Amino acid sequence: MVLQWYQFGFPWLVTAVHSLGGIIGMRLLVYTGHFTPVYLDYSQKRLLWIFSALYTVNIAVSNVSLHYVSVPLHQVVRGTVPVFTVVISLVWKTAPEGYSWRVYVSLVPVVLGVGLSTYGDYYSFTIVGFLLTLLGTMLAATKTVVTNTILVGGYQLKLSALDLLYQLSPLAFMQTIGWAVLTGELFDAWEYVRLVQSDNNSSRMYALIVALVANGAIAFVLNISSFTASKNTSALAMTVAGNVKVVLAVVLGCIMFQVTLSPLSTLGVALTICGGAAYSAVKYTEAQRTKYKSLV
Repeated sequence: MVLQWYQFGFPWLVTAVHSLGGIIGMRLLVYTGHFTPVYLDYSQKRLLWIFSALYTVNIAVSNVSLHYVSVPLHQVVRGTVPVFTVVISLVWKTAPEGYSWRVYVSLVPVVLGVGLSTYGDYYSFTIVGFLLTLLGTMLAATKTVVTNTILVGGYQLKLSALDLLYQLSPLAFMQTIGWAVLTGELFDAWEYVRLVQSDNNSSRMYALIVALVANGAIAFVLNISSFTASKNTSALAMTVAGNVKVVLAVVLGCIMFQVTLSPLSTLGVALTICGGAAYSAVKYTEAQRTKYKSLV
């Protein structure tokens, strides 16, 4: 909404604001005694540095790919993240028990629904753009699997959601600001601020500042919720939820900006939501069956 309503076309700086929100929020929790960070040795910190780099590169590849492909095609390819998550989980053996055929069937409407709900110009792209989008999708799946593994105790780490946010926020902030400088976005943002000031439009500037502060605060809460959910569920469940989030964002966007969904898009939204519900039902049933067998 910040990008849309205020023409604040600086995605790296918005991401930096999200990271800054995490930094300030976590420092407040430490200061008030509600959180005490765990001690990490050098090797553990190095693993988190590598993970933060994966996080930043994932954003960078996604941003760059949008210059070469249409938004609908970008969303369709990104909608296949659950498929890549399954492959990576099986190859890395983070899901050693594998997945049942019921899980695979439930993923079909989840992936297909995103494609239908964001239907549009699928043909405006270059080969480089398509490959970058595909790479970004693989990186997004990898990031989700690694996040889940770190939170449940893999890679010699077992961090809480708050610990992970506490450690990652400063790294993500430095890296996103660095990308903003390298891409020239920081200097463009400075010119944007000067332009707003030259128009003597102080109300717009104050509104933008309030919106960015609110954005950072919301991102802080959302990151805690996301990491907590990832710790208590699987990487695949997180990517399925991510696809459902995409179609709900489409619906919310249509409501806020008074855009009418086409019948095909409406079908896509329904498919994705039903697929997400089917996946949840399958996993719940399988968990109950496993629990029953363990008691017998």
